[in-house]
Amino acid sequence: MLAISSGFAFAERYQAIDATLGGDATINGNYVQMKGGSLSFAVSAQSKGMHELVVRYMQDYDEKKEQNLVVNSNNVGNLVFPRTATWTDLKSVVSLNAGSNTVAITNNWGWVDIQYIEINPHENTPFNLDKNLVNPNANEAAKKVFAFMQEKFQKKVISGVMTEAVLSGNNAVTLNNQEEVSFIRQSSSNKTPALVGFDFMHATGKEMEEAGTTGNWFKNYTNATVSLATELFQRGGIPAYCWHWRDPLKNDKGFYSPSADGSDKTNFDLTTACTNSSCTAWNTNSTAYNKMVEDIDIVADYLKELQNSGVAVLWRPVHEASGGWFWWGGKGAAAYKLLYKLIFERLTTHHGLNNLIWVWDSQGGGDPDWYPGDNYVDIIGRDFYYYPPEKNHASLIGEFEALKNAFGTAKMIALTENGSIPYPENLIDDGAGWSYFMPWYREWTNSSTHNVASDWNNIMNHEYVITLEDMPGWGNYTPPSSSSGASSSSSSETTSSSSGTTASSSSSEESTPILTQTSIVRALRATPQQYYNLKGEPLGTQKPTVPGIYLVKNNRTGQVQKIAVR
Repeated sequence: MLAISSGFAFAERYQAIDATLGGDATINGNYVQMKGGSLSFAVSAQSKGMHELVVRYMQDYDEKKEQNLVVNSNNVGNLVFPRTATWTDLKSVVSLNAGSNTVAITNNWGWVDIQYIEINPHENTPFNLDKNLVNPNANEAAKKVFAFMQEKFQKKVISGVMTEAVLSGNNAVTLNNQEEVSFIRQSSSNKTPALVGFDFMHATGKEMEEAGTTGNWFKNYTNATVSLATELFQRGGIPAYCWHWRDPLKNDKGFYSPSADGSDKTNFDLTTACTNSSCTAWNTNSTAYNKMVEDIDIVADYLKELQNSGVAVLWRPVHEASGGWFWWGGKGAAAYKLLYKLIFERLTTHHGLNNLIWVWDSQGGGDPDWYPGDNYVDIIGRDFYYYPPEKNHASLIGEFEALKNAFGTAKMIALTENGSIPYPENLIDDGAGWSYFMPWYREWTNSSTHNVASDWNNIMNHEYVITLEDMPGWGNYTPPSSSSGASSSSSSETTSSSSGTTASSSSSEESTPILTQTSIVRALRATPQQYYNLKGEPLGTQKPTVPGIYLVKNNRTGQVQKIAVR
Protein backbone atom coordinates (compact mmCIF):
# COMPACT_ATOMS: atom_id res chain seq x y z
CA MET A 1 0.00 0.00 0.00
CA LEU A 2 1.19 3.54 -0.80
CA ALA A 3 -0.08 6.09 1.67
CA ILE A 4 0.39 9.83 1.77
CA SER A 5 0.86 11.83 4.94
CA SER A 6 -2.82 12.62 5.40
CA GLY A 7 -3.48 8.94 5.89
CA PHE A 8 -5.49 7.67 2.93
CA ALA A 9 -4.55 4.82 0.62
CA PHE A 10 -3.66 5.15 -3.04
CA ALA A 11 -3.90 1.54 -4.09
CA GLU A 12 -3.67 -1.96 -2.77
CA ARG A 13 -3.38 -5.27 -4.57
CA TYR A 14 -5.15 -8.44 -3.43
CA GLN A 15 -4.02 -11.77 -4.88
CA ALA A 16 -6.72 -14.15 -6.10
CA ILE A 17 -4.96 -17.15 -4.58
CA ASP A 18 -5.41 -15.53 -1.16
CA ALA A 19 -9.13 -14.90 -1.67
CA THR A 20 -11.88 -17.03 -0.18
CA LEU A 21 -12.90 -19.45 -2.93
CA GLY A 22 -16.25 -21.12 -3.37
CA GLY A 23 -17.71 -23.70 -5.72
CA ASP A 24 -15.86 -24.40 -8.94
CA ALA A 25 -13.08 -21.84 -8.44
CA THR A 26 -9.64 -23.42 -8.00
CA ILE A 27 -6.05 -22.27 -7.61
CA ASN A 28 -3.83 -22.87 -10.64
CA GLY A 29 -0.32 -21.61 -9.93
CA ASN A 30 -0.46 -17.87 -9.26
CA TYR A 31 -4.06 -17.40 -10.39
CA VAL A 32 -7.55 -18.78 -9.83
CA GLN A 33 -9.43 -20.54 -12.59
CA MET A 34 -13.06 -19.64 -12.09
CA LYS A 35 -15.10 -22.19 -14.03
CA GLY A 36 -17.93 -21.27 -11.70
CA GLY A 37 -18.21 -20.57 -8.00
CA SER A 38 -16.82 -17.37 -6.52
CA LEU A 39 -13.84 -15.40 -5.26
CA SER A 40 -14.30 -13.16 -2.22
CA PHE A 41 -11.67 -10.58 -1.28
CA ALA A 42 -11.41 -8.83 2.08
CA VAL A 43 -10.40 -5.26 1.24
CA SER A 44 -10.00 -2.08 3.25
CA ALA A 45 -10.64 1.57 2.49
CA GLN A 46 -9.53 4.59 4.46
CA SER A 47 -12.64 6.59 3.54
CA LYS A 48 -16.17 5.99 2.34
CA GLY A 49 -16.82 6.61 -1.35
CA MET A 50 -16.14 5.54 -4.90
CA HIS A 51 -13.02 3.54 -5.73
CA GLU A 52 -11.63 2.12 -8.93
CA LEU A 53 -11.61 -1.67 -9.11
CA VAL A 54 -9.03 -3.28 -11.39
CA VAL A 55 -9.33 -7.00 -12.13
CA ARG A 56 -6.31 -8.71 -13.68
CA TYR A 57 -7.71 -11.51 -15.81
CA MET A 58 -7.30 -13.78 -18.80
CA GLN A 59 -10.24 -15.26 -20.72
CA ASP A 60 -9.70 -17.21 -23.92
CA TYR A 61 -12.81 -19.38 -23.65
CA ASP A 62 -15.38 -17.25 -25.51
CA GLU A 63 -15.88 -13.82 -27.05
CA LYS A 64 -16.88 -12.54 -23.61
CA LYS A 65 -17.87 -13.85 -20.20
CA GLU A 66 -20.03 -12.01 -17.66
CA GLN A 67 -19.74 -12.46 -13.90
CA ASN A 68 -21.56 -10.85 -10.99
CA LEU A 69 -19.86 -8.17 -8.91
CA VAL A 70 -20.91 -8.32 -5.25
CA VAL A 71 -19.79 -5.64 -2.78
CA ASN A 72 -20.51 -6.08 0.92
CA SER A 73 -23.03 -8.84 0.09
CA ASN A 74 -24.91 -6.66 -2.43
CA ASN A 75 -24.96 -7.46 -6.15
CA VAL A 76 -23.99 -4.17 -7.78
CA GLY A 77 -23.83 -5.23 -11.44
CA ASN A 78 -21.78 -7.32 -13.82
CA LEU A 79 -18.18 -7.53 -14.88
CA VAL A 80 -17.87 -8.28 -18.61
CA PHE A 81 -14.60 -9.99 -19.53
CA PRO A 82 -13.80 -9.80 -23.27
CA ARG A 83 -11.68 -12.54 -24.82
CA THR A 84 -7.94 -12.16 -24.32
CA ALA A 85 -5.10 -14.68 -24.43
CA THR A 86 -2.84 -12.47 -22.29
CA TRP A 87 -3.20 -11.02 -18.81
CA THR A 88 -5.32 -7.88 -19.11
CA ASP A 89 -6.81 -5.28 -16.77
CA LEU A 90 -10.58 -4.84 -16.55
CA LYS A 91 -11.68 -1.67 -14.74
CA SER A 92 -14.88 -0.92 -12.87
CA VAL A 93 -16.02 1.30 -10.01
CA VAL A 94 -17.23 0.28 -6.56
CA SER A 95 -18.59 2.14 -3.56
CA LEU A 96 -16.76 1.14 -0.38
CA ASN A 97 -17.26 1.88 3.28
CA ALA A 98 -14.48 3.27 5.43
CA GLY A 99 -12.72 0.29 6.97
CA SER A 100 -13.36 -3.35 6.09
CA ASN A 101 -15.24 -4.43 2.96
CA THR A 102 -15.76 -7.52 0.86
CA VAL A 103 -15.52 -7.53 -2.93
CA ALA A 104 -16.64 -10.77 -4.56
CA ILE A 105 -16.76 -12.03 -8.14
CA THR A 106 -19.46 -14.68 -8.42
CA ASN A 107 -20.57 -17.01 -11.17
CA ASN A 108 -22.81 -15.76 -13.94
CA TRP A 109 -21.34 -17.22 -17.13
CA GLY A 110 -18.24 -18.66 -15.45
CA TRP A 111 -14.93 -19.51 -17.14
CA VAL A 112 -12.52 -16.69 -16.42
CA ASP A 113 -9.02 -16.72 -14.88
CA ILE A 114 -8.32 -14.15 -12.15
CA GLN A 115 -4.82 -13.22 -10.97
CA TYR A 116 -5.53 -10.30 -8.62
CA ILE A 117 -7.65 -7.23 -7.97
CA GLU A 118 -6.55 -3.71 -7.12
CA ILE A 119 -8.42 -0.97 -5.28
CA ASN A 120 -7.32 2.45 -6.53
CA PRO A 121 -8.44 6.06 -6.13
CA HIS A 122 -11.27 6.74 -8.56
CA GLU A 123 -10.27 9.08 -11.37
CA ASN A 124 -13.13 11.34 -12.39
CA THR A 125 -13.61 11.98 -16.09
CA PRO A 126 -16.25 14.61 -16.95
CA PHE A 127 -18.48 14.20 -19.97
CA ASN A 128 -17.99 16.42 -22.99
CA LEU A 129 -21.08 15.60 -25.01
CA ASP A 130 -21.50 15.97 -28.74
CA LYS A 131 -23.75 18.98 -29.25
CA ASN A 132 -25.41 17.77 -32.42
CA LEU A 133 -27.42 14.77 -33.50
CA VAL A 134 -25.66 12.38 -35.88
CA ASN A 135 -28.19 13.16 -38.60
CA PRO A 136 -27.20 16.65 -39.83
CA ASN A 137 -30.74 17.10 -41.16
CA ALA A 138 -32.44 16.30 -37.85
CA ASN A 139 -35.71 18.21 -37.50
CA GLU A 140 -36.71 20.61 -34.75
CA ALA A 141 -38.69 18.01 -32.83
CA ALA A 142 -35.68 15.70 -32.58
CA LYS A 143 -33.39 18.60 -31.70
CA LYS A 144 -35.70 19.68 -28.88
CA VAL A 145 -35.87 16.20 -27.35
CA PHE A 146 -32.11 15.77 -27.64
CA ALA A 147 -31.41 19.19 -26.14
CA PHE A 148 -33.78 18.51 -23.24
CA MET A 149 -32.11 15.18 -22.53
CA GLN A 150 -28.66 16.77 -22.61
CA GLU A 151 -29.84 19.59 -20.35
CA LYS A 152 -31.03 17.10 -17.73
CA PHE A 153 -28.22 14.55 -18.13
CA GLN A 154 -26.47 13.86 -14.80
CA LYS A 155 -28.79 16.30 -13.07
CA LYS A 156 -31.94 14.19 -13.09
CA VAL A 157 -33.14 10.86 -14.49
CA ILE A 158 -36.04 10.51 -16.93
CA SER A 159 -38.60 7.88 -15.88
CA GLY A 160 -39.63 5.27 -18.42
CA VAL A 161 -41.41 1.96 -18.92
CA MET A 162 -41.88 -0.57 -21.74
CA THR A 163 -45.37 -1.54 -22.93
CA GLU A 164 -46.63 -4.80 -24.37
CA ALA A 165 -50.39 -5.43 -24.70
CA VAL A 166 -51.26 -2.14 -26.39
CA LEU A 167 -54.51 -3.70 -27.68
CA SER A 168 -56.06 -4.79 -24.38
CA GLY A 169 -59.61 -6.11 -24.53
CA ASN A 170 -62.20 -3.48 -25.39
CA ASN A 171 -60.30 -0.64 -23.75
CA ALA A 172 -59.61 2.46 -25.78
CA VAL A 173 -56.04 2.72 -27.01
CA THR A 174 -54.82 5.47 -24.67
CA LEU A 175 -51.63 5.88 -22.74
CA ASN A 176 -53.27 5.72 -19.31
CA ASN A 177 -55.02 2.45 -20.23
CA GLN A 178 -51.75 0.65 -20.85
CA GLU A 179 -51.23 -2.02 -18.19
CA GLU A 180 -47.77 -0.86 -17.15
CA VAL A 181 -48.63 2.85 -17.18
CA SER A 182 -51.85 2.25 -15.27
CA PHE A 183 -50.05 0.27 -12.56
CA ILE A 184 -47.40 2.96 -12.14
CA ARG A 185 -50.02 5.71 -11.90
CA GLN A 186 -52.01 3.76 -9.31
CA SER A 187 -48.83 3.19 -7.31
CA SER A 188 -47.53 6.75 -7.31
CA SER A 189 -50.42 9.22 -6.96
CA ASN A 190 -51.04 9.41 -10.71
CA LYS A 191 -47.46 10.05 -11.78
CA THR A 192 -46.85 8.96 -15.40
CA PRO A 193 -43.54 7.87 -16.93
CA ALA A 194 -42.09 10.55 -19.18
CA LEU A 195 -40.70 7.95 -21.58
CA VAL A 196 -42.63 4.95 -22.90
CA GLY A 197 -41.22 2.13 -25.00
CA PHE A 198 -42.87 0.49 -28.01
CA ASP A 199 -41.89 -2.30 -30.40
CA PHE A 200 -42.16 -2.83 -34.16
CA MET A 201 -42.15 -6.57 -33.48
CA HIS A 202 -45.44 -7.11 -35.31
CA ALA A 203 -44.82 -4.67 -38.17
CA THR A 204 -43.10 -7.31 -40.31
CA GLY A 205 -42.75 -11.06 -40.42
CA LYS A 206 -44.44 -14.26 -41.51
CA GLU A 207 -47.56 -13.94 -39.34
CA MET A 208 -48.20 -10.33 -40.30
CA GLU A 209 -47.85 -11.18 -43.98
CA GLU A 210 -50.14 -14.20 -43.74
CA ALA A 211 -52.83 -12.25 -41.86
CA GLY A 212 -53.74 -10.34 -45.00
CA THR A 213 -55.11 -6.82 -45.27
CA THR A 214 -58.42 -7.05 -43.41
CA GLY A 215 -58.76 -7.73 -39.71
CA ASN A 216 -55.00 -7.88 -39.43
CA TRP A 217 -54.25 -7.94 -35.69
CA PHE A 218 -50.53 -7.43 -36.33
CA LYS A 219 -51.08 -4.28 -38.38
CA ASN A 220 -53.62 -3.02 -35.84
CA TYR A 221 -51.08 -3.56 -33.06
CA THR A 222 -48.43 -1.48 -34.81
CA ASN A 223 -50.94 1.24 -35.67
CA ALA A 224 -51.87 1.34 -31.98
CA THR A 225 -48.24 1.91 -30.99
CA VAL A 226 -48.08 4.83 -33.43
CA SER A 227 -51.24 6.28 -31.90
CA LEU A 228 -49.84 5.91 -28.39
CA ALA A 229 -46.47 7.38 -29.35
CA THR A 230 -48.25 10.37 -30.88
CA GLU A 231 -50.38 10.88 -27.77
CA LEU A 232 -47.32 10.64 -25.54
CA PHE A 233 -45.35 13.18 -27.55
CA GLN A 234 -48.28 15.58 -27.69
CA ARG A 235 -48.48 15.34 -23.90
CA GLY A 236 -44.81 16.27 -23.69
CA GLY A 237 -43.31 12.79 -23.38
CA ILE A 238 -40.65 10.81 -25.21
CA PRO A 239 -41.54 7.72 -27.32
CA ALA A 240 -38.86 5.04 -27.62
CA TYR A 241 -39.01 2.28 -30.24
CA CYS A 242 -37.09 -0.97 -30.57
CA TRP A 243 -37.58 -3.65 -33.22
CA HIS A 244 -37.65 -7.38 -32.57
CA TRP A 245 -37.14 -8.06 -36.26
CA ARG A 246 -38.74 -11.33 -37.34
CA ASP A 247 -37.22 -13.51 -40.07
CA PRO A 248 -37.02 -11.30 -43.20
CA LEU A 249 -37.49 -14.35 -45.44
CA LYS A 250 -40.74 -15.26 -43.63
CA ASN A 251 -39.72 -18.89 -43.29
CA ASP A 252 -39.96 -18.67 -39.51
CA LYS A 253 -41.96 -16.39 -37.24
CA GLY A 254 -39.10 -15.78 -34.81
CA PHE A 255 -36.14 -13.48 -34.28
CA TYR A 256 -33.91 -15.47 -31.88
CA SER A 257 -30.83 -17.18 -33.25
CA PRO A 258 -30.85 -21.01 -33.31
CA SER A 259 -28.46 -21.19 -30.33
CA ALA A 260 -30.63 -18.99 -28.09
CA ASP A 261 -32.89 -20.24 -25.32
CA GLY A 262 -36.65 -20.32 -25.68
CA SER A 263 -38.93 -20.30 -28.71
CA ASP A 264 -39.44 -17.84 -31.58
CA LYS A 265 -36.20 -18.87 -33.29
CA THR A 266 -35.18 -18.40 -36.89
CA ASN A 267 -32.53 -19.89 -39.13
CA PHE A 268 -32.15 -16.64 -41.08
CA ASP A 269 -28.47 -16.19 -41.90
CA LEU A 270 -27.37 -12.58 -42.29
CA THR A 271 -24.30 -13.56 -44.29
CA THR A 272 -26.49 -14.82 -47.15
CA ALA A 273 -27.17 -11.15 -47.89
CA CYS A 274 -23.43 -10.48 -48.24
CA THR A 275 -20.84 -11.05 -50.92
CA ASN A 276 -18.78 -13.28 -48.60
CA SER A 277 -18.99 -15.07 -45.26
CA SER A 278 -17.14 -12.21 -43.54
CA CYS A 279 -19.96 -9.89 -44.60
CA THR A 280 -17.75 -7.01 -45.69
CA ALA A 281 -20.19 -5.89 -48.41
CA TRP A 282 -23.79 -6.46 -49.47
CA ASN A 283 -24.85 -8.64 -52.35
CA THR A 284 -27.62 -6.33 -53.48
CA ASN A 285 -28.94 -8.98 -55.86
CA SER A 286 -29.48 -11.52 -53.10
CA THR A 287 -32.96 -12.44 -51.90
CA ALA A 288 -31.94 -11.98 -48.26
CA TYR A 289 -30.71 -8.43 -48.86
CA ASN A 290 -33.82 -7.36 -50.73
CA LYS A 291 -36.15 -8.93 -48.16
CA MET A 292 -34.36 -7.03 -45.40
CA VAL A 293 -34.73 -3.78 -47.30
CA GLU A 294 -38.45 -4.50 -47.78
CA ASP A 295 -38.86 -4.85 -44.02
CA ILE A 296 -36.87 -1.68 -43.32
CA ASP A 297 -39.14 0.17 -45.75
CA ILE A 298 -42.25 -1.10 -43.95
CA VAL A 299 -40.97 0.23 -40.63
CA ALA A 300 -39.96 3.46 -42.37
CA ASP A 301 -43.59 4.08 -43.34
CA TYR A 302 -44.64 4.00 -39.68
CA LEU A 303 -41.79 6.29 -38.70
CA LYS A 304 -42.81 8.66 -41.51
CA GLU A 305 -46.30 8.75 -40.07
CA LEU A 306 -44.82 9.83 -36.76
CA GLN A 307 -42.61 12.39 -38.48
CA ASN A 308 -45.58 13.83 -40.35
CA SER A 309 -47.35 14.22 -36.99
CA GLY A 310 -44.39 16.14 -35.60
CA VAL A 311 -43.26 13.29 -33.33
CA ALA A 312 -39.60 12.62 -32.50
CA VAL A 313 -38.55 9.12 -31.49
CA LEU A 314 -35.72 7.45 -29.61
CA TRP A 315 -34.89 4.71 -32.12
CA ARG A 316 -33.00 1.60 -30.92
CA PRO A 317 -32.91 -0.93 -33.78
CA VAL A 318 -31.16 -4.34 -33.77
CA HIS A 319 -30.48 -4.16 -30.04
CA GLU A 320 -28.42 -6.44 -27.76
CA ALA A 321 -26.48 -7.65 -30.79
CA SER A 322 -23.26 -8.67 -29.08
CA GLY A 323 -25.18 -11.12 -26.90
CA GLY A 324 -25.66 -13.29 -29.98
CA TRP A 325 -29.19 -14.38 -29.08
CA PHE A 326 -30.84 -12.49 -31.97
CA TRP A 327 -30.22 -13.30 -35.63
CA TRP A 328 -28.77 -9.84 -36.28
CA GLY A 329 -25.98 -10.56 -33.79
CA GLY A 330 -25.47 -14.21 -34.61
CA LYS A 331 -22.84 -13.75 -37.31
CA GLY A 332 -20.38 -11.46 -35.59
CA ALA A 333 -19.57 -7.79 -35.24
CA ALA A 334 -18.68 -7.00 -38.86
CA ALA A 335 -21.96 -8.33 -40.23
CA TYR A 336 -23.92 -6.56 -37.50
CA LYS A 337 -22.31 -3.17 -38.10
CA LEU A 338 -22.94 -3.47 -41.82
CA LEU A 339 -26.61 -4.09 -41.04
CA TYR A 340 -26.86 -1.23 -38.55
CA LYS A 341 -25.39 1.18 -41.09
CA LEU A 342 -27.75 -0.11 -43.78
CA ILE A 343 -30.70 0.72 -41.52
CA PHE A 344 -29.21 4.14 -40.75
CA GLU A 345 -28.60 5.06 -44.39
CA ARG A 346 -31.90 3.64 -45.63
CA LEU A 347 -33.94 5.56 -43.06
CA THR A 348 -32.06 8.86 -43.06
CA THR A 349 -30.88 9.21 -46.67
CA HIS A 350 -33.40 7.20 -48.70
CA HIS A 351 -36.52 7.88 -46.64
CA GLY A 352 -35.57 11.31 -45.26
CA LEU A 353 -36.46 10.40 -41.69
CA ASN A 354 -35.15 13.28 -39.60
CA ASN A 355 -37.16 12.67 -36.44
CA LEU A 356 -34.97 9.87 -35.08
CA ILE A 357 -32.53 9.95 -32.17
CA TRP A 358 -30.28 6.93 -32.67
CA VAL A 359 -29.74 4.72 -29.61
CA TRP A 360 -27.27 1.82 -29.53
CA ASP A 361 -26.88 -0.52 -26.58
CA SER A 362 -23.81 -2.29 -25.27
CA GLN A 363 -23.74 -5.44 -23.22
CA GLY A 364 -21.62 -4.06 -20.41
CA GLY A 365 -18.85 -2.27 -22.30
CA GLY A 366 -17.16 -5.53 -23.28
CA ASP A 367 -18.14 -5.17 -26.93
CA PRO A 368 -16.35 -2.16 -28.46
CA ASP A 369 -15.91 -4.09 -31.72
CA TRP A 370 -19.68 -3.98 -32.13
CA TYR A 371 -19.98 -0.20 -31.83
CA PRO A 372 -21.11 1.33 -35.16
CA GLY A 373 -19.18 4.55 -34.42
CA ASP A 374 -19.83 8.03 -33.10
CA ASN A 375 -21.20 9.12 -36.49
CA TYR A 376 -24.10 6.67 -36.18
CA VAL A 377 -25.03 6.84 -32.49
CA ASP A 378 -26.59 9.61 -30.40
CA ILE A 379 -27.08 7.75 -27.11
CA ILE A 380 -25.31 4.69 -25.71
CA GLY A 381 -27.44 2.33 -23.64
CA ARG A 382 -27.15 -0.68 -21.39
CA ASP A 383 -29.79 -3.41 -21.13
CA PHE A 384 -29.27 -4.81 -17.65
CA TYR A 385 -31.07 -7.60 -15.81
CA TYR A 386 -29.78 -9.30 -12.68
CA TYR A 387 -28.99 -12.97 -13.15
CA PRO A 388 -30.25 -14.87 -11.36
CA PRO A 389 -33.20 -12.46 -11.07
CA GLU A 390 -33.32 -10.47 -7.87
CA LYS A 391 -34.97 -7.37 -6.45
CA ASN A 392 -32.06 -4.96 -6.23
CA HIS A 393 -32.23 -1.19 -6.53
CA ALA A 394 -28.49 -0.44 -6.64
CA SER A 395 -27.27 2.45 -8.79
CA LEU A 396 -25.34 0.22 -11.23
CA ILE A 397 -22.49 2.72 -11.12
CA GLY A 398 -20.05 0.04 -12.28
CA GLU A 399 -22.15 -0.55 -15.40
CA PHE A 400 -22.33 3.21 -16.02
CA GLU A 401 -18.58 3.66 -15.68
CA ALA A 402 -17.88 0.59 -17.84
CA LEU A 403 -19.70 2.22 -20.76
CA LYS A 404 -17.94 5.50 -20.11
CA ASN A 405 -14.55 3.76 -20.10
CA ALA A 406 -15.32 1.73 -23.22
CA PHE A 407 -16.95 4.36 -25.43
CA GLY A 408 -15.78 7.72 -24.12
CA THR A 409 -17.60 10.79 -22.87
CA ALA A 410 -19.14 12.20 -26.05
CA LYS A 411 -22.49 10.38 -25.75
CA MET A 412 -25.18 10.31 -23.09
CA ILE A 413 -25.57 6.96 -21.33
CA ALA A 414 -28.98 5.44 -20.58
CA LEU A 415 -30.40 2.36 -18.89
CA THR A 416 -32.27 1.33 -22.04
CA GLU A 417 -33.76 -1.82 -20.47
CA ASN A 418 -33.76 -3.07 -16.91
CA GLY A 419 -35.49 -5.12 -14.26
CA SER A 420 -35.21 -3.48 -10.83
CA ILE A 421 -34.99 0.30 -11.12
CA PRO A 422 -32.08 1.99 -9.33
CA TYR A 423 -33.39 4.05 -6.43
CA PRO A 424 -32.88 7.80 -6.98
CA GLU A 425 -31.02 8.19 -3.69
CA ASN A 426 -28.55 5.52 -4.82
CA LEU A 427 -28.06 7.27 -8.16
CA ILE A 428 -27.28 10.51 -6.34
CA ASP A 429 -25.00 8.94 -3.74
CA ASP A 430 -22.93 7.05 -6.33
CA GLY A 431 -23.06 9.63 -9.11
CA ALA A 432 -24.56 7.17 -11.60
CA GLY A 433 -25.94 9.68 -14.08
CA TRP A 434 -28.15 7.46 -16.27
CA SER A 435 -30.17 9.59 -18.71
CA TYR A 436 -33.26 7.42 -18.30
CA PHE A 437 -34.43 4.03 -17.10
CA MET A 438 -36.94 1.72 -18.77
CA PRO A 439 -38.02 -1.50 -17.03
CA TRP A 440 -39.42 -4.13 -19.38
CA TYR A 441 -43.13 -4.91 -19.35
CA ARG A 442 -45.27 -7.22 -17.18
CA GLU A 443 -43.33 -8.84 -14.33
CA TRP A 444 -40.33 -6.56 -14.75
CA THR A 445 -42.60 -3.60 -14.06
CA ASN A 446 -44.82 -5.23 -11.43
CA SER A 447 -43.59 -8.19 -9.40
CA SER A 448 -41.91 -8.94 -6.10
CA THR A 449 -38.81 -10.02 -8.04
CA HIS A 450 -38.20 -6.61 -9.61
CA ASN A 451 -40.45 -3.64 -8.76
CA VAL A 452 -43.51 -3.33 -6.53
CA ALA A 453 -45.96 -0.50 -5.91
CA SER A 454 -43.97 0.99 -3.03
CA ASP A 455 -40.86 1.11 -5.22
CA TRP A 456 -42.70 3.06 -7.87
CA ASN A 457 -44.13 5.41 -5.26
CA ASN A 458 -40.65 6.18 -3.95
CA ILE A 459 -39.16 6.57 -7.41
CA MET A 460 -41.85 8.60 -9.16
CA ASN A 461 -42.26 11.05 -6.28
CA HIS A 462 -38.55 11.74 -5.86
CA GLU A 463 -37.34 15.17 -6.94
CA TYR A 464 -34.47 13.60 -8.90
CA VAL A 465 -36.91 11.77 -11.20
CA ILE A 466 -38.61 13.42 -14.19
CA THR A 467 -42.19 12.27 -14.77
CA LEU A 468 -44.54 13.20 -17.60
CA GLU A 469 -46.14 15.70 -15.26
CA ASP A 470 -42.74 17.43 -14.91
CA MET A 471 -42.17 17.79 -18.65
CA PRO A 472 -42.40 21.33 -20.05
CA GLY A 473 -44.37 20.41 -23.19
CA TRP A 474 -42.58 20.44 -26.52
CA GLY A 475 -44.45 23.51 -27.73
CA ASN A 476 -43.24 25.40 -24.68
CA TYR A 477 -39.69 24.12 -24.50
CA THR A 478 -36.81 26.31 -25.64
CA PRO A 479 -33.40 24.62 -25.70
CA PRO A 480 -30.60 26.38 -23.82
CA SER A 481 -28.71 28.90 -25.90
CA SER A 482 -25.48 26.98 -25.37
CA SER A 483 -25.19 23.21 -25.49
CA SER A 484 -25.97 21.63 -22.17
CA GLY A 485 -23.86 18.69 -23.25
CA ALA A 486 -20.48 20.40 -23.45
CA SER A 487 -19.90 20.30 -19.73
CA SER A 488 -16.17 20.80 -19.86
CA SER A 489 -16.48 24.02 -21.85
CA SER A 490 -19.74 25.34 -20.44
CA SER A 491 -19.69 28.91 -19.19
CA SER A 492 -22.06 28.06 -16.36
CA GLU A 493 -20.67 27.15 -12.97
CA THR A 494 -20.26 23.42 -12.42
CA THR A 495 -19.54 21.13 -9.53
CA SER A 496 -18.32 17.56 -9.66
CA SER A 497 -19.66 14.49 -7.94
CA SER A 498 -17.57 11.54 -6.87
CA SER A 499 -18.09 9.80 -10.21
CA GLY A 500 -16.92 12.69 -12.33
CA THR A 501 -20.36 13.89 -13.36
CA THR A 502 -21.01 17.58 -13.74
CA ALA A 503 -24.06 19.56 -12.74
CA SER A 504 -24.88 23.08 -13.81
CA SER A 505 -25.79 25.60 -11.13
CA SER A 506 -27.24 27.97 -13.70
CA SER A 507 -30.38 29.68 -12.46
CA SER A 508 -32.34 28.28 -15.40
CA GLU A 509 -31.87 24.70 -14.19
CA GLU A 510 -33.40 22.95 -11.23
CA SER A 511 -30.80 22.37 -8.53
CA THR A 512 -29.45 18.87 -8.35
CA PRO A 513 -30.01 17.42 -4.89
CA ILE A 514 -26.83 17.60 -2.83
CA LEU A 515 -24.42 18.65 -5.56
CA THR A 516 -25.48 22.17 -6.51
CA GLN A 517 -26.71 23.67 -3.28
CA THR A 518 -25.22 27.14 -2.79
CA SER A 519 -23.56 26.21 0.47
CA ILE A 520 -21.69 23.31 -1.10
CA VAL A 521 -20.64 25.37 -4.11
CA ARG A 522 -19.19 27.97 -1.76
CA ALA A 523 -17.48 25.30 0.30
CA LEU A 524 -15.86 23.82 -2.77
CA ARG A 525 -14.66 27.25 -3.86
CA ALA A 526 -13.04 27.77 -0.48
CA THR A 527 -11.51 24.29 -0.29
CA PRO A 528 -7.87 24.10 -1.39
CA GLN A 529 -6.72 21.00 -3.18
CA GLN A 530 -3.55 19.19 -2.21
CA TYR A 531 -1.28 17.74 -4.89
CA TYR A 532 1.01 14.71 -4.46
CA ASN A 533 3.44 12.75 -6.56
CA LEU A 534 2.86 9.05 -7.12
CA LYS A 535 5.02 8.24 -4.10
CA GLY A 536 2.53 10.06 -1.89
CA GLU A 537 4.80 13.03 -1.19
CA PRO A 538 2.93 16.35 -0.81
CA LEU A 539 3.68 19.01 -3.43
CA GLY A 540 1.46 21.83 -2.20
CA THR A 541 -1.86 23.35 -3.25
CA GLN A 542 -0.78 24.69 -6.65
CA LYS A 543 -1.13 22.51 -9.71
CA PRO A 544 2.28 21.17 -10.79
CA THR A 545 3.76 22.60 -13.98
CA VAL A 546 6.24 19.81 -14.73
CA PRO A 547 4.70 17.23 -17.12
CA GLY A 548 3.78 13.95 -15.47
CA ILE A 549 1.11 12.01 -13.56
CA TYR A 550 0.03 13.38 -10.18
CA LEU A 551 -2.57 12.78 -7.50
CA VAL A 552 -4.89 15.51 -6.31
CA LYS A 553 -6.93 15.31 -3.11
CA ASN A 554 -9.99 17.39 -2.23
CA ASN A 555 -9.33 18.24 1.42
CA ARG A 556 -13.02 18.48 2.22
CA THR A 557 -14.23 15.20 0.76
CA GLY A 558 -11.01 13.20 0.86
CA GLN A 559 -11.61 12.20 -2.77
CA VAL A 560 -8.44 11.43 -4.76
CA GLN A 561 -7.96 11.65 -8.52
CA LYS A 562 -5.10 11.03 -10.91
CA ILE A 563 -4.32 13.90 -13.29
CA ALA A 564 -1.95 14.26 -16.20
CA VAL A 565 0.05 17.46 -16.67
CA ARG A 566 1.30 17.86 -20.21
